[in-house]
Amino acid sequence: MKSMPEKTPDFWVQVWLVLSTPLWQGAIMAATITFLRVLYEAKEANKWRIVLEALICGSLSLSASSVIEWMAWPPSLSVAAGGTIGFVGVTAIRDLIIRFLGRKADSA
Repeated sequence: MKSMPEKTPDFWVQVWLVLSTPLWQGAIMAATITFLRVLYEAKEANKWRIVLEALICGSLSLSASSVIEWMAWPPSLSVAAGGTIGFVGVTAIRDLIIRFLGRKADSA
């Protein structure tokens, strides 16, 4: 009979080890700052939208972490990137990327 994950301390040690890597710390930082920023601004009443924006920012931070790794920058930069992504927000990042891609398309 297989034991439940919560009854084996090794499972929780593995979870802690994964979450304590800079990659996941950046994603957690992005989600936390996004959640707090949206609550602070108090412009959004829909709870699902708040949660989804936090998850999207966390996902963007994971994507940024892979770019940071590819560029051979320090892994701890993932936390700073996550904080920045969370503070700026999904809409601002999307606008920046669309503007950047538009400039690249115009120059091609």
